[in-house]
Amino acid sequence: MVAPAQIIEKLRGNVLLSVFSELFDDGASCDVSQLELKDPIFLAETMDMRIKDGTWCVIGNSEVSESIPELMYKVWVEPPGEYRIQDVRGNLGPPISPEQAGKMMLQKSFSPAAIEAALRGYHNLGPWHQAFDELTV
Repeated sequence: MVAPAQIIEKLRGNVLLSVFSELFDDGASCDVSQLELKDPIFLAETMDMRIKDGTWCVIGNSEVSESIPELMYKVWVEPPGEYRIQDVRGNLGPPISPEQAGKMMLQKSFSPAAIEAALRGYHNLGPWHQAFDELTV
């Protein structure tokens, strides 16, 4: 079984990937124009090696839906000793309170294997681990 995913943005050797809930038989033909790529189940930064080696096949291109949220992280900036918002490209935003920072995660990349395991867990084809919660949108 395979699921559709979309590269939201190419990063420094990684990609920001949205993964959708539909499942298809491995090797089944799929028309990207017929896919609803608006409500991902996962949004994560990952290495692009599975794309480059052909394990994750590219079936086409589609515009990124405006409904897909932009990932924002927390980062500690010293000095002046405060939390700030940081986007996936590393750009710093305004300061945030410790309370707001407590609800946000630090920027991290997930392995392709972790994304595959989370997809199996989502569909009850494998265990769901608490760490997968960080991938969910």
